[in-house]
Amino acid sequence: MKKYILLTAGYEYQNGGTFVGLADQRRQFLLGKHPEWRNDPEVIFVRFDPKSGKIDRNTSAAGAGTWTPEPVNFEAVNRRVHYREGHLLPSDNRLMSITDVYRYAINIGATEPGTLLEFSIIGHGWFGGPILLNSFQRDEYAASGANAALRDPWDKDGRTKDFFNQNMSDADWENFKNAFASDGYAWIWGCLFPRAYYDTLYKFMQTPEFKAKPMASLTDSDSFTITVNSTFVNDYYNVDRQFFPTDDNTKTFTRSLLDLKQYLKRGIRRSYPGRFVSDTGITCVAGYLGTYSDYERSYPGHPAPHPVMVIPRNASVFGTDFTRVINFYKTFLNIPEDPDGRGYAIYNAVQVNQWWIDTQ
Repeated sequence: MKKYILLTAGYEYQNGGTFVGLADQRRQFLLGKHPEWRNDPEVIFVRFDPKSGKIDRNTSAAGAGTWTPEPVNFEAVNRRVHYREGHLLPSDNRLMSITDVYRYAINIGATEPGTLLEFSIIGHGWFGGPILLNSFQRDEYAASGANAALRDPWDKDGRTKDFFNQNMSDADWENFKNAFASDGYAWIWGCLFPRAYYDTLYKFMQTPEFKAKPMASLTDSDSFTITVNSTFVNDYYNVDRQFFPTDDNTKTFTRSLLDLKQYLKRGIRRSYPGRFVSDTGITCVAGYLGTYSDYERSYPGHPAPHPVMVIPRNASVFGTDFTRVINFYKTFLNIPEDPDGRGYAIYNAVQVNQWWIDTQ
């Protein structure tokens, strides 16, 4: 039976580069992890490169395999034409969109259901979705716009509304889901680092009450008091008024561990990985809420012959260590880590849907 691995390499909008090299490293890593794939013509890697406008296919027959271009009609990025200061200019163009990647998966579901093993988007990301080209929605399609539920047809990046029925027909939605193997999953490799969640969690973990006990011995009824400044109030209170004080003048407040857990659950549900899981039922590997990704590199105790990306857990190597944040999610929200040990979370439908019930 065929196995499809779809590898989408985002455009490095900051300097005009591409994540294609990391997509190729991911392929090599998977072949090393599954040596039986190396001479299996049924294992098919498909690489999407928005920068060049190309889709290439690579079968594993004869070991190394060869990337073969598929017939497409996308245009390549022209930085002088399409970008200003790293932002994609809104225009009706033929640049590749995440909807084209969805369409490829939908077609697999229609003709070869149950064969999509990995749906990876390798590149930058944020709370609202993976970044293919760093595009923006026009005002009418933004949250307060007249067409807020619709995708902007000029937008290229992933959005939390992508699987709404206004943006994906029932038939396409069914085929997208049906494309995935029973153990298939999506992997969103970019950052999931909204500061409202990281800064809040960090403040709670820095309280004397939190530090007074081993993490595993804390209970839902344990409470913690934090004091914030006006910048914190202005930047974060409106993110979740169920959690933060309703009065902006209240800068010292107390919340229980259960309150903090509910706040983080709501945040995950609102994020792109959370919406992906709840709207499709497909498992999604992505950052723990409040963490960012970095380029993987080798260091003592961590060989990386085929480096892709990781969530940093070594301050001397990456300048950041998210170990405590990751352990918090593992301990209190029971969110497992990815099987490669890269520091990413595994979000599954049963758990995410239960959080919807828990946080009503």
